[in-house]
Amino acid sequence: MTDQQKLFRVFRLIQLLSQPPYRRVDRLAEILEITPRTVYRYINLLEELGYQIDKKEGDRYFLHMEFAQDGQLIDTEEAGFIQDLLWQASSGHPLRDRLLHKLNRQYTLAPMAQSLAKFAVYEHIRAIGAAIEGGRRIMLHNYHAPSSDTLGSRSVEPVEFMQGYTYLWAFDLDKQAYRQFKLDRIGEVEVLDEPIEGEHESHALDLFGWTGPQWLPVKLRLSSYAHNLLLEEFPDARPFVRTSKGQSLFDGMVRDWRGIGRFILGLPGEVTVTEPEELKDYLRKRVGEGGW
Repeated sequence: MTDQQKLFRVFRLIQLLSQPPYRRVDRLAEILEITPRTVYRYINLLEELGYQIDKKEGDRYFLHMEFAQDGQLIDTEEAGFIQDLLWQASSGHPLRDRLLHKLNRQYTLAPMAQSLAKFAVYEHIRAIGAAIEGGRRIMLHNYHAPSSDTLGSRSVEPVEFMQGYTYLWAFDLDKQAYRQFKLDRIGEVEVLDEPIEGEHESHALDLFGWTGPQWLPVKLRLSSYAHNLLLEEFPDARPFVRTSKGQSLFDGMVRDWRGIGRFILGLPGEVTVTEPEELKDYLRKRVGEGGW
């Protein structure tokens, strides 16, 4: 495992520890594709760096965040002002999404914006977050399905929020399939006294906005132009880009070839795939299909 891959897995562990549903070490090891012993080693490393990691009932680890202490950072009033600005920003921006997540985890705040619709969405977030935390099923009442333009109720097992708290990823018990639900289309959220059964797979997105069943390692050589464009369009890629002997290199992980493939094929002659062969095969197939 390269240093970049180790760093990625540590960052991913922080993410898993900081948002429900919280998981046992064996499940964390499965998601990160490492051994439970390595998970314990990473947890010890994070604790040495000052992170406060604790366990809930059932040996489910989580990251304890308590930043509003002694006036060292921001107080509740300041956090509310920042949150108001973030709610007004367009969804999908990685910084907006990250900051909204942190504020919703660290402060019990409603958005300061006067919009009733935004306040309703925030109430949905609070109810769904509590259900995820408590491992409970929920009922989505008066959900407006755009495909049929009808209102209905959906019984689901919530898994996680997506795209800066714009969507909920959940298992639809009626359809027996995973689906995403837009929060502003939900009329009311009812937390049921029924436990979530079994473990659900994360639907986390990679740097290029795609998801998939597993993380796939990728190594690229980038021209100066491709280097600058990558960091401009995908700023979260910065930790995985380095320069060696005047050559810009990307050493990261993705969940689907389509996102990174679109980036590579959009820059002919500017990007060279070093690894893996599967990505090279995918690109050759797309070029042969004339789909780009």
